[in-house]
Amino acid sequence: MYSFSKITLALGITAILGQFAIAQNAEREELLNAPMPRSAQGHPDLTGLWVGGVPGSFEFRSNGPGGSFYRVDSAPDESQYQVRDGNFFWGEIDQEMFVKSDRGNMPLYKPEYWEEVRWNEEFGYERPVDPGFGCREAGIVKRGFPAEIIQFPNKVVLLYAPAFVSPLTAIRQVPTDGRPLRTEDEYEGLNQLGGSSVGRWEGDTLVIETVDFPGDLIWYSTRGWPMSPGAKITERYTRQGDILTLEMTVDDPAFIEPWNLRPIERQPNSSQGALFPPTPVCLELAGDSVSGARFGERFK
Repeated sequence: MYSFSKITLALGITAILGQFAIAQNAEREELLNAPMPRSAQGHPDLTGLWVGGVPGSFEFRSNGPGGSFYRVDSAPDESQYQVRDGNFFWGEIDQEMFVKSDRGNMPLYKPEYWEEVRWNEEFGYERPVDPGFGCREAGIVKRGFPAEIIQFPNKVVLLYAPAFVSPLTAIRQVPTDGRPLRTEDEYEGLNQLGGSSVGRWEGDTLVIETVDFPGDLIWYSTRGWPMSPGAKITERYTRQGDILTLEMTVDDPAFIEPWNLRPIERQPNSSQGALFPPTPVCLELAGDSVSGARFGERFK
């Protein structure tokens, strides 16, 4: 009887999950088949607030934490304790916790950079804190999907809301008038996320390329993955119905091969009167307090 009950319960759960998946797929198909607005120039209109995930889309940010936690006291030995700098990812360690993270889709660095990457992850207290932690910009890769897009005939404006990686609002103005990418000598910091960006339309896909990043100011991840000034980031925004997909590729001289991040999908915010979220007050935190200094006190 007991075994029969377990089998019955398992079958019931499977049936419920199956119905849930069918409902998600149906909702996804409805979004994909929704009428797609176009601009006067014939391009898909990307204007709007883009929030929330898409049903049926198993989306994972490649650089996000995704694991369970355990107390440092349960670690096998104290040699695993690392005094790290203040950043969002290692905040759990500063609070005497280790994070078991799903490393997921990581960039592949050339052998000559392995030691730097290893050092950043294991002994991060000797490098500068994450830029996004000190009321500074976090960069294109960590920002990910813009919260709002405003499309004009000759440019698009991307607005990024305050988020886990950065407490600031950021704005990018990307020309789509056919101009070439600027050279390094012409770099003037045209957008708050760093680098010089230009966009173009390839069919129904908006392609944005960004180069000329300031060195040592932007990371690919809160883990401290280094970014080369000679890197190039390519974003591809494709709208199908009411689903907008962002595909991002990073070409970095330090990589063995281009890094293709997992696609991100968003749907428009259909709430009447929805507005871009306000920017909260950003407070600079004391470096010693957030850099793990208090954590090291336990071993003195």
